[in-house]
Amino acid sequence: MGFFDKMFGTKTNSGKIAAEAQAGDFVTALLMHLRGELEPALSAYQKIAEEFPEDTLAPFFAAAIRSDTGKAVEAADGLRSLSRRIAAAGEAISRAISLDLVSLVSDEPFLKVKGIPAVADIIVSFGDSLKQSGFVQESAVCFEIAAGLVPEHANVLYKLGDTLHDLGIYDYAESVLLEALKHAPSHWGALYTYAVLLQDLGRDEEAITYYGRAVRLIPDHVNSQNNYGAALLRANRLEEALVHCTLAANYDPDSPLVKINLGNIYLLMQEYETARTCFTEAISLNDKLAQAYFGLGSVEQRSGSDTGRIRELYLKAIQLNPSIPEIYQAVGNLFAGDGSPEALQYFSEAVQMNSNLKDLHKDFGMACLQQGQRKEALEHLRMALQQNPDDVMVQNVLAGAEAENPV
Repeated sequence: MGFFDKMFGTKTNSGKIAAEAQAGDFVTALLMHLRGELEPALSAYQKIAEEFPEDTLAPFFAAAIRSDTGKAVEAADGLRSLSRRIAAAGEAISRAISLDLVSLVSDEPFLKVKGIPAVADIIVSFGDSLKQSGFVQESAVCFEIAAGLVPEHANVLYKLGDTLHDLGIYDYAESVLLEALKHAPSHWGALYTYAVLLQDLGRDEEAITYYGRAVRLIPDHVNSQNNYGAALLRANRLEEALVHCTLAANYDPDSPLVKINLGNIYLLMQEYETARTCFTEAISLNDKLAQAYFGLGSVEQRSGSDTGRIRELYLKAIQLNPSIPEIYQAVGNLFAGDGSPEALQYFSEAVQMNSNLKDLHKDFGMACLQQGQRKEALEHLRMALQQNPDDVMVQNVLAGAEAENPV
């Protein structure tokens, strides 16, 4: 079974092009389309769609021409309408269009002059146009159809995998990107996008391997070097991370994201003044980045600065991006250090976002003990010990708490 079959299954008879006359009219329109005769091709597609309301290929390629001529909104609407009609018949648009095209082109000697790759180029161009206009999901349909037509074409597979990654369809994106790399191991776009995907999934060691391959091909790509450094940072390979983020900063001195990564590296290296400078410069370049305020707050906290100033920076970060659990954990610890019950609220928010965050249940449990909420403390401390059975501190605190509150 080939990659085409994995994506679309098999189909013996589409039933969509029922009459030879209909097929002949479509072939004529498609040949005009391939020659760049867009206006007559569009008129021909529209005529077919009017005469044969169940046809799928003519409205699809009519939408492609509309997109190619600057009517992306109209094209996307047409594609969605066609998809709904095909779905009502129990079929998926990608599979239906791909298999109809394969059947038509394979049986039509006139099209063998141009062949399937030329038709795939039209569909890829349609996908590119839709994606550039913000219709990401619709573009994925086009790239999937094209990949069904040319299943060994690495660049088409890359475009599909990249778009699936944009849509957060990670498992499918991974399989497509790996297929692209199987056919073209040095395809930079596939290497880079796959590295980003792995990093998104927290698979940093794997991401590091692919970033390494990507930066060897294009050393001056800022995001590649910066993301490479970020993955190394998360793997606690600080010296290597510093090398790559410094390279990124040399290529783009005004990138706030690079400065944030450098700030985080220097923070872990305990070079607090340098870290403070990096985060401050990041904020001066873009004052809407939560991670810059969080990083600066972390520097001030580790430097023993005023608690009010630290809290102000952390709360600013939450205001800018209320979906980063690490910030809530940091605020919780800050309030817990002051003995404030407000700590519990922030720890609870963090747990709801990411219950597996390092030391979160430990910190939450200790704060609960501090506030006299022993039942909740036992729950979180047991969870902390389950996540890290070798944490001696949690072992001792939990043993003491359980002795005071036997089950």
